Amino acid sequence: MNRRNLPRVFIFIILLTPFLNSCEAGNETDKEAVKKLYLPDLNLLYEDYEQLDSTGAYNTFAYKLVNANRDLKSSELYVEAASLYAQAGQSDSVAILLHKAIDNGMANPKIISKLHGIKNNMDMPLWRDLQMRLDSIQLRLQDVSNYSMEMGSMTLFWDYFEQAAEDTANAKHIFKEFIFKGPRELRDFYVVRYINLNNMYGQMINASPDYFHYLKNQFNQDSINALKSKTAGWMRNFKDIYPKAVFPKVYVVPGILNSGGTATEMGMFVGGDMYGRSDSMPTAGLTNWQKEAIMKVSDLPGLTIHELMHFQQNYQDTENNETVLAQVISEGVCDFLVELCSGKELQNSNLTYLSDIENEQRIMNDLKNDLFSDDNSKWLYNGGGINDRPHDLGYTVGYLISKSYYQLAVNKQKAVFELLNTNDFLSILKASDYAFLLEKDL
Repeated sequence: MNRRNLPRVFIFIILLTPFLNSCEAGNETDKEAVKKLYLPDLNLLYEDYEQLDSTGAYNTFAYKLVNANRDLKSSELYVEAASLYAQAGQSDSVAILLHKAIDNGMANPKIISKLHGIKNNMDMPLWRDLQMRLDSIQLRLQDVSNYSMEMGSMTLFWDYFEQAAEDTANAKHIFKEFIFKGPRELRDFYVVRYINLNNMYGQMINASPDYFHYLKNQFNQDSINALKSKTAGWMRNFKDIYPKAVFPKVYVVPGILNSGGTATEMGMFVGGDMYGRSDSMPTAGLTNWQKEAIMKVSDLPGLTIHELMHFQQNYQDTENNETVLAQVISEGVCDFLVELCSGKELQNSNLTYLSDIENEQRIMNDLKNDLFSDDNSKWLYNGGGINDRPHDLGYTVGYLISKSYYQLAVNKQKAVFELLNTNDFLSILKASDYAFLLEKDL
């Protein structure tokens, strides 16, 4: 057959074959073979990302991601490449890469709705098969029994960590072997949190090795089993509150002390490293933020449910989705629904701070000015970076808005649905006790 007469999909598959058929690292047993596998530095890989909208080079950058993912085979990178091809209008390429993402662990049945600029073409076998696979994932995730707390990465990590701590000259190679030989979820966690081997070495070996040595003893099987049982109970409560709930796997992984939890297209990641607080916790090499942010192992169910709510969210408010309003509600909803599922009212230092009338007035005035800004530096993810107020107050004001909206709603089940799926963040605010934030100053 003449190449020029080949179907476009088939040509694309031929072009991608060198990357998609790379050897599976899971079959590698030789250390030298693992060293030869390509592990991208995500900082370098994405250094031109900010210029994409101005250059319009979506095809080129998508191909770059697929190439960089040739050995890692991260489902997150396949999805990101699919998103770029969607913006370029390459429908067939999107379908191919979403199939690859599913093959490698992607478990978000709503993934197509998150890709802007693409319409699934159900006349094509690629798209029909893709929709069938996504429907199958949806059915599986609707059952609470699909939930499990996967501890394999944490269990495997300690031997690699001990080797790296004893042989610091080869520590990065040892961590690379851990990523390629460990459970598949590590590939995606590398993409979303490790970013590169330097970050792993910098935190685990250079900055706070004493803490990681100590952490190993915090995860005993009896306490983990109790936490799994409590979390499963709260998830069953959520199913009653929100019948459309889905229940992805929860992967407890060794992080680098920068996040307690992350929702991804594969499932929910919990940084086990952030659950080591005790009176005997070593603090050498920890930043002030880390010392404050590290939680007790008993806090794990609450964080797991918070991240579960992120996995449910499917907002369609394209006009306001980048605003502070959208971001604080997105986080606050999660904290409020943890309260609803657990039956335990939220208590924290931020709520105590806002219970002071002067503090509340000042913070609400600031929020009023920032509502439609895309700068969340005063509100979210600012631990260690703000001095005139407690960090992460956006979680708390979002919680207060969400709770008020729910309490004022006549139909509670519909209110939960809107909190997780709204196409109008303003409607949430307007129907709460915080509608005054929209009033113009006289």
